[in-house]
Amino acid sequence: MTALSLLLAVKIAITAGVVISPFLFMSKAALDARAGLGAPDLTLYRLYGVAMLALVVAYAGGLIRTLAGEFPGEIVAMGLVSNAGAAGTMVATGYARVQPALTLAFAAVALGFLMAALWPGPAMTALW
Repeated sequence: MTALSLLLAVKIAITAGVVISPFLFMSKAALDARAGLGAPDLTLYRLYGVAMLALVVAYAGGLIRTLAGEFPGEIVAMGLVSNAGAAGTMVATGYARVQPALTLAFAAVALGFLMAALWPGPAMTALW
């Protein structure tokens, strides 16, 4: 397993458990309370869950490629845009004050993808 494989595996597991499962299976009332939003109906939440599922499918493809010794540049770029964009949006909208740990988590993952993009050799070196 490489550092990039580990980053992708952790990103997949956490996103599936913390984001996808709730947004696809929780009730609207529970999601309203959790998200602090109050979407007009359940469809918006379900669409978000499906969008996150699509990202995880792409991350899984990248994980498979890293385990085969290939560097998935497009997946690294997608992860960088997704996570840096999330962190940046949270900062720009002031939501980072409400969810500082989540903002830092997105920023840390973005930093991991940035490091992989800049130094693919070390990112693809076996950890053990």
